[in-house]
Amino acid sequence: MNKHSQRGLTLIELIVTVTIVAILAAVATPSLREMLENNRLTALNNQLVSTLNYVRAEAVKRNQNVNMCVRKPDGSACSTTTGDGFDKGWLVLVEATGEILLDVAPDTNGVTISNSDLTTPQKVSYTSVGKSKNAATFTLTLAGVNRYQVVIALNTGRVRSCKVPTGQTDCTH
Repeated sequence: MNKHSQRGLTLIELIVTVTIVAILAAVATPSLREMLENNRLTALNNQLVSTLNYVRAEAVKRNQNVNMCVRKPDGSACSTTTGDGFDKGWLVLVEATGEILLDVAPDTNGVTISNSDLTTPQKVSYTSVGKSKNAATFTLTLAGVNRYQVVIALNTGRVRSCKVPTGQTDCTH
């Protein structure tokens, strides 16, 4: 029987193992970052869509007009600053009373939310019958490449969302 049997790793075996782990980590890091960015963008898109559906439902439930608007940094009221957009966050409030129903300050770090078609670019309004007062198209962009579009149909107020395929400017349904 050999009294000097080996009970661990040699220095060479340890270096080879650490090198292989380092190579695998270096290969996985870019795809992990991209996955995290996509998940963050998807979460923000879902948050925006669910808020719009909430606004519509509250308008019908309360039988009053309900608005979603760009929030001031302190969340006290709607912003009237022209340069502010929904990437600053948003408020949901009853139009007649100004009662704030929801204050959302999402983590939009690196995500821009632009909108078009709105006559008042900082406000989306729903009537007591669930119709939108105006059409809107929100575009959520991260790193200039990954994009979602959220579209509010004029009059019906229906909200739909889709991921914009790479190389295209909008969603085609």
